[in-house]
Amino acid sequence: MSDWNAETAEWYAHKYGEYPTNKLGIEALKLPDNSIVIDIGCGTGCALRHAAKQVTQGVLIGIDPVPRMIEIAREKTTSDSTANNIIFKVGSAEDIPIENNSADFILAFDSFDHWENQQQGLKEIHRVLKPEGCFIVVKDGGLPNGTEARQSFLETLASSAFKIVEEQTLEDDEVSFTLWIYEKE
Repeated sequence: MSDWNAETAEWYAHKYGEYPTNKLGIEALKLPDNSIVIDIGCGTGCALRHAAKQVTQGVLIGIDPVPRMIEIAREKTTSDSTANNIIFKVGSAEDIPIENNSADFILAFDSFDHWENQQQGLKEIHRVLKPEGCFIVVKDGGLPNGTEARQSFLETLASSAFKIVEEQTLEDDEVSFTLWIYEKE
């Protein structure tokens, strides 16, 4: 994430802040209303604002390593009356500022490839997820079968004590993406 700063946060928020994968991915999940959900690399908080429509009794926590991105997420969320259970914190996948075994769901919507150390990030997710919790990864454009990138991604997760329980390819007129749901082994 070293290339990310206040300037790139502004650019990202303007260009991708309300990206359709956030809404479609959350709609596909059907989150229980009392969930504790953490979004790593939350960007503008868009996915969490959509999740707030489902998670009305739980807590939604957005983590991003760029302080300006957290400021933008807070600004955008302040005006959303359905999002009063969202908290934003500066943090990274490699150092999640959350207690052990506390999250039902951890999201990585188009952020996994931006982590500085994926293995350390996966260890942190393993630490923070409840025993029955799920880690959900979304990749815009997906990873086509038979590609080296797909094989590498799947092996990285498998070697980190996560097992895939579901894979979906979703699309609408604007985007196509793959959503993976993993559980701790």
